[in-house]
Amino acid sequence: MDHYSHYNSFTEALVGFSQFARKAGFSAGLQCSQDATLAALRGLWLDRDLFEYALAALYCNAEEEREPFRQLYARFWRKKGTRIQDKRDYKNQKKIVKAPRSVAVMVGQGKSDSNEQSEESKNTSGANAKETVKKTDFTQLSNSQTALLDEISEKLIREMSLRLKRKKKKSKKGSIDIGQSIRQNLQNGGTIIDLKRIKAKREKYRLLVLLDVSGSMDKYSFYLLKFLWSLRHHFKQIEAFAFSTKLMRITDYISDRDLAVSLMMVSQYVTHWSSGTKIGDCLKEFNDDYAKRHLNGNTITLILSDGLDTGEPEVLDSAIQKIKLRSKKLVWLNPLKGMRGYEPIQEGMKTALPTLDHFGAAHNFASLLELENILQDA
Repeated sequence: MDHYSHYNSFTEALVGFSQFARKAGFSAGLQCSQDATLAALRGLWLDRDLFEYALAALYCNAEEEREPFRQLYARFWRKKGTRIQDKRDYKNQKKIVKAPRSVAVMVGQGKSDSNEQSEESKNTSGANAKETVKKTDFTQLSNSQTALLDEISEKLIREMSLRLKRKKKKSKKGSIDIGQSIRQNLQNGGTIIDLKRIKAKREKYRLLVLLDVSGSMDKYSFYLLKFLWSLRHHFKQIEAFAFSTKLMRITDYISDRDLAVSLMMVSQYVTHWSSGTKIGDCLKEFNDDYAKRHLNGNTITLILSDGLDTGEPEVLDSAIQKIKLRSKKLVWLNPLKGMRGYEPIQEGMKTALPTLDHFGAAHNFASLLELENILQDA
C-alpha cells in the first residue's frame, strides 16, 4: 500500500506512512507516528503543505533528507489520480504494442485451455512468496512483503492456536484406570470392552511476554509488537509488558480489534520507546510490582530482546533467577541470533543464558512461529 486512500482510516494511514518512510531509510519509529498523530489532531492535516512541513521536521535528521522526504510525502499523500512516477520507470521503456489475440493466448493472457496451468502457476507463485516472506529478516522486508506478512500473520497464528487447542484436548483423556475398568466390565464376563480413564487435571498455562523497545531494537520492535497483537487475540491468557529504561504493562493497549488503534495506543503511552536499555532494572521492577500477580508456576515467560543491557550484570542475574523460579518455562528470543555467525557474547546475554530453558531467534516470522513447539511442550 503506497497511498493513504488504500487504508480504512486516517489512523491506519499514518501508521502505514511511518512504515513506508522507514523502508525508505528515514527515522520513523512509533514515537514519530505518535507525534504525527498529534500534529494531525491539532488541525495541521487541513493544510497539506503545513502538514508536510510538520512531518518533515519529525522524520528528517538532516537538510539533505528534505527533498527525498518531499517526494515520499507527495507519493503517499498526493491527490488520487496524480501519480508521481519515478524516473526509473521510464528508463529503457519501449513503446508497448498490443499483441494479436492469438499471441495473447500463447503467452497465457487470453482464453485457452492453458488457463488452468496459468492459474496453477499463480497459486504456486503466491505460495512461494508467502514462504519467502516468512523467512525474510524483518529489516529486509520490502513494502509489498510487509503488506503480505500483515495479511498472512494473523491467519497463521490463528491456525497455530487451533492446533494447540486440539493437542490439549487430546491430552485431557488421562491414563487408564485398570481397577475401575475391570469392575465396570464384570457384566461382560470379564472381557474388557470399555476402558475407564483417570480424569486428567487440566492445567491452564499463561503466557507472559516482555518486549524490549529500546533504541537497539528499533528495527525489530515494530514487527514484534504486531506479532504480540496477533497473539493477544488468539491466546487469551496473555500479559504483555514493554521495557527499555523502565517497564510498562501494555496488555490493554494491544487488545483493540483494530491493529492501527493498538499501535497508536502503544505509541502514545509508552513514552520510553527507542531509549536506552536497562534489562536488569526493568526485570527487577517487574518482580517487585507484578510478579505475584502474573507468575503462578504455570506461566511461560517469553523475553523478546537483543540482550544489549547497559545495567549491572548482578541486577540482571538476580532478577532473571527470580522470574525463572516462578515460571513453568523461561524463553528468550533474540533477533540477533538470526544473523550468521552470531555468538551471545554481550554481557547481558551471557548473564541470562544459563538460566534459560530455551534460547531462540526472533528475526523473521518463521522464527516466531517456533513458539508453537515451545507451547505444546508446556
